[in-house]
Amino acid sequence: MVLALTGCAAQEAPPRVDDQLLAALGLAQSYQHQADELIELGQRDAAIAKVRQVLEIPFPRGAPEREDVRLDAYGRLAELDLDGGDEAEAMRWIETGLSESTRTSYFKARLFAVRGRVLRARAASLRAEGRDEESRDVSRQAIEAFEQSIDINRQVLGMDHEDGSRQNATEDR
Repeated sequence: MVLALTGCAAQEAPPRVDDQLLAALGLAQSYQHQADELIELGQRDAAIAKVRQVLEIPFPRGAPEREDVRLDAYGRLAELDLDGGDEAEAMRWIETGLSESTRTSYFKARLFAVRGRVLRARAASLRAEGRDEESRDVSRQAIEAFEQSIDINRQVLGMDHEDGSRQNATEDR
């Protein structure tokens, strides 16, 4: 009887977090922290290089964290390029991240939010150039990108109504 219960308990145990996964996550975190410090030192290009290293980390096969870490890195790279005034490169990072996304997650929503920021910057540039009609079109695209981010985060939270109510009240954590 004890052996049978022990066998069942072992089968129902949560998946083990192994050292390789922890090491991969630790690398990503350290590269991001280094990038933070490099930004503080005014070394944006070096910071970008550190964040790009996150994309080279060999995660254990099948680890869902791999996608999250990569999408986060793509969002960070887009923000760094946007802050440096390179809207086109920022948008390329976003599109690359979205092309790799396989599931609904906060990190996918974040890419849409960063897309909205890039489009807002583009709209402001167009306004400054006196291209008001184009600026309005790009502003609408920015609003849509933010709306996509909102929709994805609502899905992650299990929210199905505009008033914020949840699909299932027992999902509260």
